[in-house]
Amino acid sequence: MVLEGLHLGNDIDVYELSSKGALCRYHARRFPNTTFSEYFDGVEPGTLRRGVLCQNVQRLTFPGGSFDLVTSTEVFEHVANDAEGFQEIFRVLRPGGHFVFTVPLSSADTTVERAVMRGATLVPLLPPAYHGDRIRGTGRVLVFRDYGRDIKDRLAAAGFSVQIVVVDDARHAIGGAPVIVCSKPRNLPGRATG
Repeated sequence: MVLEGLHLGNDIDVYELSSKGALCRYHARRFPNTTFSEYFDGVEPGTLRRGVLCQNVQRLTFPGGSFDLVTSTEVFEHVANDAEGFQEIFRVLRPGGHFVFTVPLSSADTTVERAVMRGATLVPLLPPAYHGDRIRGTGRVLVFRDYGRDIKDRLAAAGFSVQIVVVDDARHAIGGAPVIVCSKPRNLPGRATG
């Protein structure tokens, strides 16, 4: 699969933006240095809730350059300000690190914004759509946007190089699923190397 293609060692530092599911089980087996978290409304980022680390991807509490790999599955369509989230992922990755994730991705050229936050006020732009998750249940998580192919431009604006890989893996019942693979440059402009 995609992670194997990145040729990562088992001793890297990994951050996964959820705490349950198949990818979390894979990480726990493959990468012993994995940090898992969840987002909970009204819970201060960096604190624990029932043993689960709480984080808000728009303002992560980790120091810059903490991780070699960050992953998420179907998260960013639910992030009110995805540009802030992408910038935070870029910040917490080490140079040469990777951000590998999925979102529902249409073949449209342009992302459709469904709702925005103006201050603390939710402003619907289209009829609301909801997804479910393992914590909140079915139909409880608001969709802020339907991503189009311009997701690459959004990620490039945060500093990433980006490719979209289509995964066909009968072993895991995956057929034609787009996976977004981002890399943080090893040498950032204006920074000394060595």
